[in-house]
Amino acid sequence: MRYKRYQIECSKNYHAKIYKCPEQSSDLDFTLHWHKEYEFIYVEKGPVKLQKIDREIILNDGQVYFLNTEEVHSYSDITEDLLFTVVNIPPKAILPYISDLNGIITFKIKTDKARNNIARSLKALSQCSDLEGKVEILKIKAILNNICYYLIKDCLAPGVSYIKGSDSEDFDCAKSAILYMIQNFSRNIPLDEISTYVGMTPAHFSRYFKDKTRMTFSRYLRRIRLEHAIIDLCHNNISVKTAAEKNGFPNVNSFILTCKSEYGRTPLEMKNYAKT
Repeated sequence: MRYKRYQIECSKNYHAKIYKCPEQSSDLDFTLHWHKEYEFIYVEKGPVKLQKIDREIILNDGQVYFLNTEEVHSYSDITEDLLFTVVNIPPKAILPYISDLNGIITFKIKTDKARNNIARSLKALSQCSDLEGKVEILKIKAILNNICYYLIKDCLAPGVSYIKGSDSEDFDCAKSAILYMIQNFSRNIPLDEISTYVGMTPAHFSRYFKDKTRMTFSRYLRRIRLEHAIIDLCHNNISVKTAAEKNGFPNVNSFILTCKSEYGRTPLEMKNYAKT
């Protein structure tokens, strides 16, 4: 399945992009996405929810997590109570120091020593008050060099397996969700069911689906049900109640209210209008 590529613009003063959250949480992508840069997350105050394709990871105070280049991920439930730093480092900052390796270079934080060393560096980075200040830039460059050093020295792990993104524009999940709704609209489809089907958390899926379709999941599903219910009502000799039940509406009032909201007419008025 394809996911959106997120373009990251590193600082002009050093090879990295640094987000201090929640202050810069608007710069994060809350849909499943990927980018070419390696990513570190350091949590000062959690819990921070990191969503991957196969699982959700909860990061608590003092914890560090690492994502390889092109690894699909996203964040969720970012609030003002959280404090964490996200650091993106492009491959060009690392590749000059690695030889005799082909393809994408992968890493894994394998030991507590490596994790603690990287955590100390990331903590120092999170405490930098001005990320583009002339004096702070010197400090940031030194910290980033330390992070790259520990990554190359202690974490090199060729062939690590993970789910990568695709260069194609991401609409596949929305199309899969719509197809699932079309195939199952006559029964109850909970949000957690369809979000699990496309590999997202409910919160991620809600934001993603509205971003792609400009409509909430629940409204889109109601419109599918409404279309089929009106067709049934107009072309089959059935009651409004039967049309509602047959096409997934929880009750006849829901069918009537949805019809009036979308078409400005009741189901019976739609039926009579279709005859004219």
